Amino acid sequence: MTQNRIISVPQMFCMLLISRVAVSMTFGPAVMRGVNFWDCIISCLGAYLVTFLLIIPVMWLCKTNGQEIITSSCGALGKIFSLIYAVYFAFVCAHTLALFKVFIENVMNPPISFMLLSLILVALTCYGAAKGIEGIARASSVIMFFIVFSLIILGFSLYKTTDPTNFGPFFYDGPHSALEGIIFFISRSSCIPAMAWLIPRTNGNVKRGIFVWNTSFYALMAASIMIVVGALGDFAQTQLFPAYSAASIAKMGSLENLDALYLGLWTASIFMKLAMFLNLSAECIRDVFGQKNIKISILIMGIILVATNATVKLSKLSSGIFSTNLLLLFTAITSIILPFLMILSKKIRKKNTLAKS
Repeated sequence: MTQNRIISVPQMFCMLLISRVAVSMTFGPAVMRGVNFWDCIISCLGAYLVTFLLIIPVMWLCKTNGQEIITSSCGALGKIFSLIYAVYFAFVCAHTLALFKVFIENVMNPPISFMLLSLILVALTCYGAAKGIEGIARASSVIMFFIVFSLIILGFSLYKTTDPTNFGPFFYDGPHSALEGIIFFISRSSCIPAMAWLIPRTNGNVKRGIFVWNTSFYALMAASIMIVVGALGDFAQTQLFPAYSAASIAKMGSLENLDALYLGLWTASIFMKLAMFLNLSAECIRDVFGQKNIKISILIMGIILVATNATVKLSKLSSGIFSTNLLLLFTAITSIILPFLMILSKKIRKKNTLAKS
């Protein structure tokens, strides 16, 4: 079974970049404990190089399958692989919504309940996911423009408050923080397995897109860490969400409370990521059960997301099923192990077919 190439390379990597920004903007002590924030600039370089290695199995798989759905040549095993990816993509949505809950409850403290907010967000997300990957890709281009515009404003405004004395030496407490940072970034690389399902639908030079996407993201992260540490100093270590704390003190001319820009672009990123991964999960389910209407799958998963997220607390973002080590394991399985198994399965089936003929 083949797929129509309905999105361009820039659109795909806009979605993937926004997806990474959605999680990385909450980067800090809320999800990383005992880590020197400044050393994470070194982590960006390490994770940048490792990401290129992790993409190789997915690229090999997509090259082997061409325009076919990646599981189509695996026979009965293909449905099992699709189901695993469906669960993983749904899990990514649950983790993203958990970040949204912790941020809202611990930073904003809104007058209405989180359950109502999450219900509204998930309902909008389900609507976006039901529009299909093409509609999500078009929306990502618009959202990306506003994200870049907002980041430029925040960056310039915070640059004025940067104090060079806040930049201490790297590895002051040893290499532990840098290594933990690399593991953190890689464990949140859900975009890599997502590429396995998006690349067959994409027109353009994917290799160039991967280079631009990976370079842009880690350059953005390194610059963000530098600006936050420069503006907040050691105070950044005490904040649950240092990037938001830095945005809350940003000013530009007569404009104050630029944290509203942060909230706007972050919420838009959350929406985009949830819509994309919900759609991918529903596509995997359709591959398993042959369901013609994926909107039913999207609706069911939306209900499950709202129900399960009601129990998530701050402590569960760094332990339990959302621990960095477990997320790293899930990333390794979906980015490395499953692609190799699918490639192996296709070669065995091809060999058996030739032997019979």
